[in-house]
Amino acid sequence: MSPEERKQLWQQRIDAYKASDEPNVKAWCQHNQIGLQSMYQWMKRLNSESSIDVQSATQWMALSESDSHSDSNSSLRIQIGNVSIEIQDDFNRALFQEVLEILQHHVK
Repeated sequence: MSPEERKQLWQQRIDAYKASDEPNVKAWCQHNQIGLQSMYQWMKRLNSESSIDVQSATQWMALSESDSHSDSNSSLRIQIGNVSIEIQDDFNRALFQEVLEILQHHVK
């Protein structure tokens, strides 16, 4: 088996685990007769590779506050793929700051 075939096999196994109703990796591995340590190693390896791809495609954009938009029902919606964040005019600034810090820490 070539390295690329092995990688695809493990990606299929990880996808099958994620699609299953089993919340416990250990139980899923036992049920499917897959080594737990190998599963963890491949999950880490493939997650690391995918985060490198995401990081290289990620760009942050600076926004500045504008006085020209004074609509009291205004909102900002940010959508990336199937994930979106909507910020209303009366949003909790402290919560938003926490979310931004988490995103900046995990998406560099």
